[in-house]
Amino acid sequence: MNWQKAVAVLQAVGRYALILVANAWRCLVILGRYALICWEQQKLRRVWRILGSQVFQAREEGEVNPLLTEAVKDTLKKAQDIQATKNAHYQAISALREKMRHAWRAAPGATTTPSEEATTSVEPDNQTFS
Repeated sequence: MNWQKAVAVLQAVGRYALILVANAWRCLVILGRYALICWEQQKLRRVWRILGSQVFQAREEGEVNPLLTEAVKDTLKKAQDIQATKNAHYQAISALREKMRHAWRAAPGATTTPSEEATTSVEPDNQTFS
């Protein structure tokens, strides 16, 4: 009887240790994604500066609608692609956070009340840093 209890305790400790290791790894991945988001934001700021100078230059040359020039269209497309990449990183981070929450909820002996579930499930969909 004591052996069975000891084995059950060791199994529970092993499961929680596995969850801790998996969630620690997920936290590192989230940190890496935030670093990528910062890098993408720097690229986006650079593209916006280029876009602004191209629009200004087109206006100086007498262009009525500078957004119709090829250079401005290409730069605008590049900015939209970078923004889409940033949004994909934010979605991946949200998915990782949900996996972390689910890992603790799925752990044996984990009990949550409906009020805890309501407070933990509320999270902004998209964050933007200026």
